[in-house]
Order: sequence, then C-alpha cells, then structure tokens
Amino acid sequence: MKHKTQLMLLASLSPLLANAALADDSTVTIYGRIHADFENTKSGAASTAFSTNKVQNDTSRIGFKGSEDLGNGLKAIWQVESGVAIDDGSGTGSNTWAGRESFIGLSSAQLGTLKAGNFLVAIDDLHYIAGNSFQYATGISNDATLWANGGSLASGGFDVRVGNSVSYQTPKFNNVTARIQYSLTTGTGSSETTSHGATLVSGNLTYDDGQLRVGYGFQQNRAMQAMSSNFYQNGLMHMLAVGYNFGSIYVGGLVEHDILDNINQTGNSRSRNYGSLIGTYTNGANIFSAQYGQAASWKGSAAVQDSGARMGTLAYNRVLSKTTQVYVLFTELHNEANATYVLGGNPSATAAGAKTQHSLAVGMWKNF
Repeated sequence: MKHKTQLMLLASLSPLLANAALADDSTVTIYGRIHADFENTKSGAASTAFSTNKVQNDTSRIGFKGSEDLGNGLKAIWQVESGVAIDDGSGTGSNTWAGRESFIGLSSAQLGTLKAGNFLVAIDDLHYIAGNSFQYATGISNDATLWANGGSLASGGFDVRVGNSVSYQTPKFNNVTARIQYSLTTGTGSSETTSHGATLVSGNLTYDDGQLRVGYGFQQNRAMQAMSSNFYQNGLMHMLAVGYNFGSIYVGGLVEHDILDNINQTGNSRSRNYGSLIGTYTNGANIFSAQYGQAASWKGSAAVQDSGARMGTLAYNRVLSKTTQVYVLFTELHNEANATYVLGGNPSATAAGAKTQHSLAVGMWKNF
C-alpha cells in the first residue's frame, strides 16, 4: 500500500517535474552599468556666463535577460532593462521599469533575430562606427546633441528609443548585416490606437571585417503632427558612417542629411546636413580621443538662417579593468544666431539656446 501511494504521488507530480526539467534549459542573466560624472557647465558670453555644477547620472541601468534553446538552432530571447538615476533617485523617462531596451523574440544564427518591444531605432546601431566612445555615447559630450537632430520626435529628432516596435536583424553574411524596424511609436497623440497615427521606419546596412567599418542608415518619421504639436508632419534621414582601425589608432566619420516637411502646417519644408569626425589613440590603459561635428543651417522653403552649430570634445580615458573606466573631458558647443542646440540635450523647436556652451566633466563607469 505504501509503494502504491508513492507511485500515485510521483504520477501526480510528473507534469511539474517535466516543467522544471524544461525550465533548466533557459538562462537568466542580471547585468547593468553604473555611470556618473561631476560636471561644471557654463552657458552664454564669457562676461555673463551662467555656471552650473552637478553630479550627473549618465544612463545607469540594470537589466534582466535570458534565452531558451528551442532546438534546431532556434532560441527564445527576452530582456527587461530599466534606467537607474543614481544621482537623485528620480523615476522619470527611461528611469522607469522597462524604460530602456526591453523586448521578447526569437533568434537563430541561420535565420536572424526577430523581436518586439521598446528599443532604440536602427540608425542608432551606427553609433559605434563614428559616435561618442569616450563617454559611452551619452552625457554632456553626447554627439547626439547634433547627430540625427537630437533624440526627440517632438522637435524633429531621429535617434530615439520607441515602444510598440518590431525589428528584424539578418544573420551576419560575409561581414554584412542589416536591420529593419517598424514602430507605432508612443507619446502624445496616442499613436498606437489612432488610425493614421504616427509611425516610424528605421533601417541599416553594415559591413565590419574588424578593421574597416561601413554603415548606411535611413529613417522615416511619419504623421508626426500630433506628436510634434503641428511643428512638422514627416521626417526623412539618410546617414553614411565609415571607420577604420589602424591598430592603436581608430578614425571614424559620418555624413547625414535630414528633411522635415509641412513645417507648422504651411506646406513648406526644411533640410540640413551634418558631418563629424572622431579619432582615438590607445596606448596600453590610456585612451586619448578627439571629436568634431558641424551642423549646417536649415535650408529650403522653411529655411532658418544662421541656424547651424559646431561642437568639439577632447577626452582622456583610463582603463582600470575590463569593466571599469575613469575619464576627464572638455566639450564645447557654438550655436549660430538662430540655432537651438543644447549640450547633452536636444534642440528645441521654439526657444533659442545659449550661443556658447562648454563643460568640464570627470566621470567613471562600471559594467557588471
């Protein structure tokens, strides 16, 4: 009787035991980055400059990701990433649960990767070719101040993180990969529930053989009237980035063309060009970097005269370990008379920024 009872108990538990065995095939990883610096930033003319000092959180984050082997080379993948404001503990923007790269999908070495969720647009993948490497593509020296006209759809920017996204990335073939992303966007206008609401398409094509890096990206911002409070209707961007590794020296650059149409519901459009160069020299644990970018004035039937800007940064990074660096940098931005760019931020659609802005920053990051 005792053995019969034990057999019945094992039989009743067998589905649970089978599920537990299947669960052992999946993996979960906790990862993240803690990144902050001390900044002294001055804006305005030298005689009347406004100065601020602050400890700045630079997109610190914590994430959970995992994968499960489904057989035949196919994996289920997932990730939930949240920003962490280590400077003041605030919980807004990306510093909310799943406010950063978060998705679920399927991945195969032969078929590529399909995912859905909240993540950066495909043009942002080109940042590693010619973008800000000394401050981890963020912070007061972030070249996205000029790159892609900033990171706000409302003001005509392109380099954004968008929810309601679906993305497909091809496998690597002869050092070539491509990615295409479609988003119903989020934000003002309740785009994902409104017929003919705002949408976004972003794509890239890259070649990387370890020395030479070449990337092309494009993006279309569609039906942005509600999201931009009628500032513009559609946006189109093209970008070409090239970089070459000479060993201890890396040189990269990019050119970009942006178009915004139906400005303020007038039927007129404007366009601008942007270009930048970056160079790094690595000597052991020491990395010396310089970057320069210049945005031309907006041209076209809705032109804005004297709306260009230029920005430069000099930086020194000290590698303390594979996961830890400290750095010091100086960055400066010069706006023309009608330009609206802001160091470490996005251009404003309405208010003019200070003509001269510069900042000295000392910082540290730790990956885990």
